[in-house]
Amino acid sequence: MDGKLVSVVAAPDVMTRTVDALSTATNLTEVTAVVARAVRELTGADGATFVLREDDQCFYADENAIGPLWKGSRFPLTACVSGWAMLHRETVIIPDIYSDDRVPIDAYRATFVASLCMTPVRASDPIGAIGAYWAESHVPDAEQVRRLEVLANTTAVTLENLELRSAITRRSAERDQMAARADELDATMHSLVHDLRGPLSAMMGFAELITEDRTAPTSATYAHAVLRAGERMSAQIERMLSIYRITAAPLAPQRLDLSAIARSIADELLARNRDREIDIRIEDHVVVCADPVLVQLALENLLGNAVKYTGKKSTAHIVLRQVDAGSERVLLELVDDGDGFDPSDASRLFRPLTRLHSQEEFPGTGLGLASAARIVELHGGAIHADGRKGVGATFTFSLPAAGPAPI
Repeated sequence: MDGKLVSVVAAPDVMTRTVDALSTATNLTEVTAVVARAVRELTGADGATFVLREDDQCFYADENAIGPLWKGSRFPLTACVSGWAMLHRETVIIPDIYSDDRVPIDAYRATFVASLCMTPVRASDPIGAIGAYWAESHVPDAEQVRRLEVLANTTAVTLENLELRSAITRRSAERDQMAARADELDATMHSLVHDLRGPLSAMMGFAELITEDRTAPTSATYAHAVLRAGERMSAQIERMLSIYRITAAPLAPQRLDLSAIARSIADELLARNRDREIDIRIEDHVVVCADPVLVQLALENLLGNAVKYTGKKSTAHIVLRQVDAGSERVLLELVDDGDGFDPSDASRLFRPLTRLHSQEEFPGTGLGLASAARIVELHGGAIHADGRKGVGATFTFSLPAAGPAPI
């Protein structure tokens, strides 16, 4: 707070200095301080305030004045002059605060304010307001009002740039997180292959030696069983490596009928589980722009996971539907009424080789959901799981929107 009356400095010099300061500001605190100071210098006001809109409230973020105003306070939009300026998207001039119904007199009574001028920040869709206050009755001239509005417009651009910079930083952090998860999956895959191939090679080698001894038919029978088991393990390793190779390849996105892909996968799952009563519902006309091979793999894992974990139900219900379709992303959810999981385990589901059930209860590799998560992230999306033990699970994920169909 400045206890002295700030004199009016040459407007061009003030604006130049202010624009320079705003262009290098790295956070909101710097912006509000620069703007509050500039308001007094440009208008000769005895006080200035910087107000931010927070939904239906005005937050008085900063001030520069000869006496206390309302820094740190919040008021309803409908209960203060800054809110009036934002709601009406126009500058308001009040020469006498005691003769204007828009002024909450009780809030002003303890201050030095006699007159004020308030202008919205970004008039088309206000995100805040800046105000100038005078200790004596004062009507700002047209030039003073224009300076205040120019400052408000400059401030709006600065705040938008800050938000853009923040979004870029967040996106960079998300990419780093995705890369870390991808590295984790890569390392896990290589470790898994190394750990399995060693004993597998030894097992198959010894089995081959046993089969060469035809004088022991029982041993040969057992050896053939070992060989068959080893071949199945080898095939599983190759399947795991194929997942890694596919998700490591460059994306080849195209317009896809996600509903048709999911329905085809559902038909195969139903055919393999004819002894069960499973109701799989796929919403029609869901279209995305994604890599067809990867989307196929992700849906196979997600739908297969839902079929597996509803295995204890006499009648299973599974639904894949679109919950939101924006211009850039399509949000989907897969819901089942299966075994579910404890909410505290949600973050573990997408870690490679993490399993919440025993192999006897629900067999699996622990790689399906990790692979699905990686595929979604490769497309710039995110996946989230909600569940309740014994009730079911919901997997929410996003993929790029395809936009309008070509004519």
